[in-house]
This record gives sequence, C-alpha cells and structure tokens, in this order.
Amino acid sequence: MMEPEILHVPELAKMLNRSQCAIRSAIRDKASWLPPGFKQGVRHCWRTESVRRFLREYESGEHRAPKVGRKRKEPPRLRGVA
Repeated sequence: MMEPEILHVPELAKMLNRSQCAIRSAIRDKASWLPPGFKQGVRHCWRTESVRRFLREYESGEHRAPKVGRKRKEPPRLRGVA
C-alpha cells in the first residue's frame, strides 16, 4: 500500500503515536512538538515528507528550546573539614 502524500489528524496521530485529541489540543495550543502544517478548508493537513524531516530535526535537537536564566555557579566547598 502506498503512503499518502497529505496527512490529516488521524494519520498524524498514528505516525506520532498520540491520540487525535492530543493532536487537536496541540493545534489549538500551537505546541512546539507539532510539525508545521497547513489547512485545506477546515481540515488541518501535513505533508508526509515535511513531518519526517521535522521528526529527524527534532530527534537531533534542533527544535530544543533555549535555556533561560543565568549560568549556574559552582557550589561553595567546605575547607578544613575532614
């Protein structure tokens, strides 16, 4: 069986091993773990090729959020205690 070029919510849910409800919630919340997609009318769609590319990039750490805050300092050492 040939793989479809365009994925809709049920197919993307299977591909990402998530529920359809989780995918729809992520669309609504604009989650960072969701691949970029487009709309055809009222349906949300993703291209199979771009989903696979997104997953490869996500796996290699390219979509990791930058750490916020200051760098941690080394903790103080106790001198003379032994």
